[in-house]
Amino acid sequence: GLTLLGGDDKAGVAEIVSAAEHLIRHPEIPDGGIRIAFTPDEQIGRSVCRWLHERGRSRLAVLSGDDERAVRRLAGFRQEAAARGLPEPRVAFVPAPTTHVHGRQGLGELLAADAAIDAVFCSSDMMAAGLITEAQQRGIAVPGRLAVVGFGELDYAARMLPSMTTV
Repeated sequence: GLTLLGGDDKAGVAEIVSAAEHLIRHPEIPDGGIRIAFTPDEQIGRSVCRWLHERGRSRLAVLSGDDERAVRRLAGFRQEAAARGLPEPRVAFVPAPTTHVHGRQGLGELLAADAAIDAVFCSSDMMAAGLITEAQQRGIAVPGRLAVVGFGELDYAARMLPSMTTV
C-alpha cells in the first residue's frame, strides 16, 4: 500500500517508522519491500502549480484551510506561480477543518474575485468535492473550463463524476 504524509506530521511519521521497524524485525511477514519518502508541504504546492500550468492553466486559485500545513502548501504554490511568471493566484481561506460546504461557498468567493480562473487547488479532497458540486450547479464544466485538484488522496476521488484529481 501507499500512505502519503507530510514530513511535519510527527505522530504520523512515528507510526509509520514504528510499523516499518516491526516489519524489519519480523522478516517472516510478507511486505513487498519497504520504501519511505517524505515530501515537504511547500514542495507539494509547487508541484501542483507546475502540473496545472504544464496543462495549460494560467489563471490559478487556491481554496485553503487556515491550518499550518495547508498554509505551507499555499506558500509553495505561490512561489511556483511567481517563478513561472503567472499572475498571483487568487486565494480564499476557510476555517479548518474544511468541509464540502466550504468548497461550495469557496468557489463563489473565488469567482466573485476573478471570473476567469481556470484552475483551483483545494487544501482537502472534501472541499474539492464541494467545489466540483458547486461548479456543476453553476454549469461550469470540470475539468474542461475549470481544473480542480484536491489534497488527501481519499478513495472516493476516483469514483466521483467527474473523477477528482488528488494529491
